Amino acid sequence: MKFIYSSIISSFLESKSNKQNVRLLLRFILTLGGMVTAYSVVFHFLMAAEGREYSWITGFYWTLVVMTTLGFGDVTFTGDIGKAFSILVLLSGVVFLLVLFPFTFIKFFLAPWMAAESRRRTPVELPEETGDHVIITSYDAITMALIEKLKMNNQDYVVIAEGLDQAVELYNRDIRVALGHIDDPDTYRKMRLDRAALIGNQRVRSLILMFR
Repeated sequence: MKFIYSSIISSFLESKSNKQNVRLLLRFILTLGGMVTAYSVVFHFLMAAEGREYSWITGFYWTLVVMTTLGFGDVTFTGDIGKAFSILVLLSGVVFLLVLFPFTFIKFFLAPWMAAESRRRTPVELPEETGDHVIITSYDAITMALIEKLKMNNQDYVVIAEGLDQAVELYNRDIRVALGHIDDPDTYRKMRLDRAALIGNQRVRSLILMFR
């Protein structure tokens, strides 16, 4: 049996909801970029009204410094209109960059990405070509010894874990694991029971002896 996993990105983008989340995140970033550009343009007009000239890079620099609340203070307005505009940019930066952006990033990208990565690590179904493998329905001291023997003899296997936390923990221990319920017949269909060499733990002790 060969465990063939796609890349994290392809796994993440398999879901239509994840694709939609990415589009929403990109739309938010584009909106934020448009806001920064608009503020930079207004910055030039207000500075010109005060009789000062700055480059476009300086305009973007000032906008980002104010929106991120860094406030270096090297480029500032002297008039009340410019100061009022600075307050507007500051408040919108707090809302969009310090509140909405982290929330949007976590909800629409980070959380779905982590969920997709967990599913990638703990599949619920083995590849169709899987065969001549050992299906293990629990993980304990006996099956630990069995797994070591199976690895030494290049025998394919899979451990069925009923909980995601347990499945991820086993994956992190370099154990081949799949997510499913041991009392559900559909789980064994997905584990390719019809082509398995052994199932369950009934013959685990004898199998260990056989591999010695």
